[in-house]
Amino acid sequence: MAKPTPRPHGPVNRWLVGITLLLSSILAASAAPAQTLRPARAVYDLHLNKARESTGIAAAQGRLVVELIENCAGFIFNQGFISRITATEGPDIVGDMQASVWESRDGRTLRFNLLNRINGSVVEQEQGRASLDNGGGGNAVWSLPEARELALPKGTVFPISHNRQILARALLGSRGFEIPLFDGSNDAGYYHASVFIGKQLKKGMERGTAGALVPKDQPSWPIRLAYYHYAKPPGVPEFEVGYILYGDGVVSSVKLDYPDFGLIGQLVELQYLDQPDCD
Repeated sequence: MAKPTPRPHGPVNRWLVGITLLLSSILAASAAPAQTLRPARAVYDLHLNKARESTGIAAAQGRLVVELIENCAGFIFNQGFISRITATEGPDIVGDMQASVWESRDGRTLRFNLLNRINGSVVEQEQGRASLDNGGGGNAVWSLPEARELALPKGTVFPISHNRQILARALLGSRGFEIPLFDGSNDAGYYHASVFIGKQLKKGMERGTAGALVPKDQPSWPIRLAYYHYAKPPGVPEFEVGYILYGDGVVSSVKLDYPDFGLIGQLVELQYLDQPDCD
């Protein structure tokens, strides 16, 4: 039997967990309500937030590619993330994460796949599905990394439905809400997601590369999400992410915050994709 590849620990491991959440967050912010959905392919460059003290990490950089495809049955979200982490001790860690999620148009069915390699070896693999019932609760089933089932509480939403609520409430002037969020993470099960929605920004706030890419005719808001593990006592969140959300679902100026380090991501490429004719 081959020796299992050890998983990273400490801040490096939280980086990997955070990237999974970042993918979910960008997925959650890549789809406006169905009638205004803009499928798109976006590329983000990420680096260590040097304005914060970073325990155990000397440098970090990565490129994240996300692609949202719409068909008449639902939404397909493909994600790829390549990263290099320089720890204060030990060799560099090169990560390659690929993930795909499908969510039905009615937001009641989810299928998910994730494969994560570190220095060429598989350290994480997840596959499964989830569904919501008429009562608002549901059930999640994993086939990988091992067979597992988990009951989902009443009110649970999947990522695209979660974003629909964020965008709808932003348009209504809401300042936030809390809700159970399931994105397929086996380690977490599901999260209690706390959402803060800032005041609508003035047009032209973005500068530099992102300023040339973001839609000029769309309203935008600063969004902040905190993720709390469902099975742990409330307190410090597992992870937080902030970004600027535009009215057609484009996301820019991404910030990821852990207790002991932070990451900054910037939109560097954006291409809108075709929408299906489902009449």
